[in-house]
Amino acid sequence: MLSIYESFLGEIVVKFLEDNSDFGTNPLDSKYKVLSGKNFFVLWSSLGIGLLVISAGSFISSSNIAEAITAIIIGSVVGSILLALAGKIGSDHSVPSIVSMRPTFGLHGSYLLTLLNIFQLIGWATFEITILSKAANIFSNGSIDFYIWSIVFGAVIILFCILGPLRVVKQWLSKFAVWVVYGSTLVMLASIAISNNGVGTESIINSPSDGAAANFSFFNSLDLVIAMPLSWLPLVADYNRFAKNSKNAFYGTFIGFSITNSLFYVIGFLLGISDIFAILVAIQTFFYGFFLLVLIVDEVDNVFANIFSSAMSFKNIYNKINYKYLVIFFTTLGVLLANLIPIQQYESFLLIIGALFAPLFAIVLTDYYIIKRKKISVEKFYEKTHRIKISSFLAFIAGSVTYFILSPLSGLQVTDVSLNIGSTIPSIATSILFFLVIEFLIKKVKSKNEEYSTDSKIE
Repeated sequence: MLSIYESFLGEIVVKFLEDNSDFGTNPLDSKYKVLSGKNFFVLWSSLGIGLLVISAGSFISSSNIAEAITAIIIGSVVGSILLALAGKIGSDHSVPSIVSMRPTFGLHGSYLLTLLNIFQLIGWATFEITILSKAANIFSNGSIDFYIWSIVFGAVIILFCILGPLRVVKQWLSKFAVWVVYGSTLVMLASIAISNNGVGTESIINSPSDGAAANFSFFNSLDLVIAMPLSWLPLVADYNRFAKNSKNAFYGTFIGFSITNSLFYVIGFLLGISDIFAILVAIQTFFYGFFLLVLIVDEVDNVFANIFSSAMSFKNIYNKINYKYLVIFFTTLGVLLANLIPIQQYESFLLIIGALFAPLFAIVLTDYYIIKRKKISVEKFYEKTHRIKISSFLAFIAGSVTYFILSPLSGLQVTDVSLNIGSTIPSIATSILFFLVIEFLIKKVKSKNEEYSTDSKIE
């Protein structure tokens, strides 16, 4: 494994010194559109894997394992369809995620979304660097300090970003990393299910997970599972824009993320441990820490995705700076924050910020697939787009308010309602309904004005 990293290191240093190429906000040149459906299956399988998914899975509440798995599968499928649909905008037009929002929210509107996106992406990168460093600290039995591991992972992440998504997917994930993780995941799942130290299979069939909240309903569990693929919506097009074929990219994204998201939620349900650091210790006990090592190796590409997309988002505001310098800055910032901010202070806040993108992308998808019916020119993403589209922001606000009202964090007494329907699904439905109604009214007003203008000319 070290030899692989060493070959990566040499190749990346040479590439950084000699290659001035850049990925910006403009449509990609055809020479970069080389990723196949299999490549996207590999990429999104890998990004669907994570220690945070295991932690979230512990909150899945059900009377038996069949109901829990039903919620996990339905949530993963629904969320992954939305993820693949968002990615298809990027693969159809070769544009990054933040640019894909311009026809819906306007050019200047996308600047506000850029700031929100960078904020949450750096937050997640910080969170994941913290998890990685803590996991490596546990794996090394504390012989190497947390802050040293954070610097090491920061360096690896920068190298991956400079290498670029094409080589990371084709050379690292497709040839090695994801297949090791798939094999290890299946073995780990079987080990946890039959382990006397975990939740026994017999007890799981007849009772809910020990880590689950007592007041979690089936729809709350479904809500929680859907939230994970939705958290990737703000960056999916940053990678799917490299697709050779848009349809194959859609299926690769959908199938890959559905599988691994389901597997890791099931692992979390079986473990029944919600504390992320306790999960690290528990996984360390399996096969002398080999599974923990595998997860550490795979988790790096999750941070890479967040950092690379932070750079792509920033270039929406200022496209002239090379992304390589941006990833160095954002990674350094993430490492510093990981060493300065206790994880408990921002984990819940990041989940809330991430949830804002559910109604946001519900509007983007509705606009692209229903209103415009995918008939949109490339110019609509650039010089021919609106400055700001008020109707989209009004619908976005309505969806966000709905989410917070139904969320337990709102302080309002709507617990019974949220238990029955959750928060994410109603917020998506509200934003779509508001957007369609407002667009219909705008169209009616324009039609009336045109009729009045025509009548006036006749008179």
